[in-house]
Amino acid sequence: MPTQMNEACTLKTRQIVKNPALTLGMSQKDVSKYKKVAAAYGNVAPVIVSAPVNGGYHILAGSARLEASIQTGINEVPAVMVNGGDEAGRLKLALMMTAMRDEVNALSEGALISLLINEYGVSPRELVNLLGKSKAWVSKRLSMDQNLSQTVKKMVTDGTLCPRSAEEVAKLPGDVQAEFAGNAVNCGLNKTEVSLLVAAYRNTYSGDVRQKIIKSPLEALSKLGEHVKKKPALDDRLNGPGVKLGKAANYAAQMLLKAVNMAENADEKALFAAEGPFRRLRDIGEETILTLNRLLEDVSLGKPGGEQAW
Repeated sequence: MPTQMNEACTLKTRQIVKNPALTLGMSQKDVSKYKKVAAAYGNVAPVIVSAPVNGGYHILAGSARLEASIQTGINEVPAVMVNGGDEAGRLKLALMMTAMRDEVNALSEGALISLLINEYGVSPRELVNLLGKSKAWVSKRLSMDQNLSQTVKKMVTDGTLCPRSAEEVAKLPGDVQAEFAGNAVNCGLNKTEVSLLVAAYRNTYSGDVRQKIIKSPLEALSKLGEHVKKKPALDDRLNGPGVKLGKAANYAAQMLLKAVNMAENADEKALFAAEGPFRRLRDIGEETILTLNRLLEDVSLGKPGGEQAW
């Protein structure tokens, strides 16, 4: 957009019209971050708004900064006013801005994409070209907006559930999403594990299997491994040494992934408290790599020992 179409100004917060799609992806953590800055220095970062429409300036970027100013008692904020054309043009600009800011998550992107496609007839291909994203990326964001339950959306907003896992949860029926997502988070499952369980749920007609996946995802994940394992050699059937060894490795891998995923989502205080055990885990991991490289260097997929046991 040409520079001459933009104008720096100062606006009253009451003059700025909020965008529900952007607010959807705004967490209290985002607001608190800007409140600290606003309390000490005022609002030092401008919001981006459209040219006035019916007397109001529609916000295109900076929802968290605006909310922080309001909650801090700041009545005026610096703004950059742009002429985004019609409503579809303004939404396109807001969507493009999401990739350049850290305050909007995948939910806001999905809401904007949904508005553009369903309300303004913008084609997915146009959005792919506009954003430089893949068709699959646009489709997943759209699915999150249209298919995720409100409870799961809130989990994404507050950081409990990562967007990549939410993309998979969106493939489940709405009435089981919240329970599954909550149990998956409590078990520390990562996106790959969530994806495997969701695929298993959709590919079975067994009510018991589906219940197990929803209510006990970690246990279901281990059972899933048993169902997809390769046929064992004769001396490894039933509960032979090869099966036991494979189960132990599978369980260890799951627990390791769980621990790492929990660490990635933990706050600084929790990480500090668990520093000792995680340093030990790191050291054991380094030793494990050396040992497994030595043990497996002569094992190939063409030999009986090369088959993966669960």
